[in-house]
Amino acid sequence: MSLRFITSRQNEIYRLFKALTEHHSRKKQGAFLLEGSTFVLEALEDEPLSVLTVALTPEFAETERGKAIIAKAQQRRIPVTLMAPALLDEIAPSETPQGVIAAVRQPTRERLERIEVPTSARVVVIEGLQDPSNVGAIIRTADAIGALAVLYTKGTADPYTPKSVRASAGSLLHVPVVMVSSFEEAVEWLKGNEFQIVGTVPQGGVSVFEANFADRVAVLIGNEARGLSQEAKQKSDLLVTIPMLGKASSLNAAVAAGVVLYEILRQQSRKGILHPTDF
Repeated sequence: MSLRFITSRQNEIYRLFKALTEHHSRKKQGAFLLEGSTFVLEALEDEPLSVLTVALTPEFAETERGKAIIAKAQQRRIPVTLMAPALLDEIAPSETPQGVIAAVRQPTRERLERIEVPTSARVVVIEGLQDPSNVGAIIRTADAIGALAVLYTKGTADPYTPKSVRASAGSLLHVPVVMVSSFEEAVEWLKGNEFQIVGTVPQGGVSVFEANFADRVAVLIGNEARGLSQEAKQKSDLLVTIPMLGKASSLNAAVAAGVVLYEILRQQSRKGILHPTDF
């Protein structure tokens, strides 16, 4: 079956992709851009109902991976087109596009009260983090450690920006990412479900390697420059610090989140309290 070839910026599919590079349009359309053959193919296989349309350059369409994406999209009855490389370069988030991009429907906003909390659970709360790459990397780590959800407050970078989506490596499709109206909303839900709230601070907290973590733990990650708000610190049951033995004064927010989350996972694994579906 021959594919439609898009060469004009007036084409409705190109205009949809172009619109999704802007925050207000992503919010209006309820969709985002997903770039890269691995992530697009994964979305077609695991979340086909979320994929709105796929575009490839003619050159990439001739590769084995390109043919697999086209076949999978057609099998799922998802619109797939060819696009002139110059046009795809204008909308692709990366500096060196692979030649394939998809418009993907944002997951339906999960309501906190509908999330079922197992005996052992890990949640991440992002408060005011500005770098979308950090947001995406934290979502990826949260997915890797089997987090129940990632909550983020207003003032946090949009997790559906191209940089965040790329940094998440497709994990946005796997773990619920929920915007809360206020920090108080997050705390109320966490306290109601008996989570231990753990705030991360650069200095003055208990060493993360000496802390005792509960069966249900929520980790708070703050702004890159300011850290957690005073309210977040006050609402925390425990403040933890990552020991710094060299001359570095701090860690990247996403790296710090990874250290803390994996220490929690290690402790829960040793206690044998991980949920059966975690492995």
